[in-house]
Amino acid sequence: MTALKRLGVLTALCAAAAAAHADLPINLSLNFDNVTSGSKADDALFGVGASFVHFANPDLFDDLDAYGNPTGTTHWGDATATYGPVTVLASSVAVSGANVLSNGHQPILIQFTGGPVDLYSFSVQQDKSGFGNPQTNGSRLDFLDAAGHVIDGASVFYTQYANMGLTISANGVSGVSGILLSGGVDYDNLNITTVSAVPEPASVALLLGGLGLVAVVARKRRSVV
Repeated sequence: MTALKRLGVLTALCAAAAAAHADLPINLSLNFDNVTSGSKADDALFGVGASFVHFANPDLFDDLDAYGNPTGTTHWGDATATYGPVTVLASSVAVSGANVLSNGHQPILIQFTGGPVDLYSFSVQQDKSGFGNPQTNGSRLDFLDAAGHVIDGASVFYTQYANMGLTISANGVSGVSGILLSGGVDYDNLNITTVSAVPEPASVALLLGGLGLVAVVARKRRSVV
């Protein structure tokens, strides 16, 4: 392989290592009043800098082993194709404006389609109906890993019933691929802030090593000229 070709290959490797962690941080604040009632919830994301966010209609799926057999455990996943999209609806119990995020009082899954993120902060308000699960701390906000499993120790428990406009929030949760909102109510005033992506040590080593080799090849080419 010629020095020029080696330089091209190494440059491409460095670019790939950098691009793997070039995703922009998310800073989303949404009250769902920017679209008409009946729109898909994803439509409310247009123009607000959240291209890697997706509102999914979730379901539980079996975990499978290497042979395709159920392991006895489950994970959450996107079942929008089966149950239909999450929508934005006009509501008299919206916290701000006129619309709410709605899934027929079924759970809602917020997915980060560009890969796991590190959440700096998250908050959402339930509607002002005062309805929902009456059990004390019987509802929960769950954070999911890349496999759709609930991240241990990160869930937030709260009481829906009689808590009109309750703000449900969490801070500093790492490796989040999805956020599961409990069924029973509609939601409003969603806020998501993530930490800028930080390269993994292996990727940093690959990037620095590649840059070093590029420099060596460049020096050799200059000495030949």
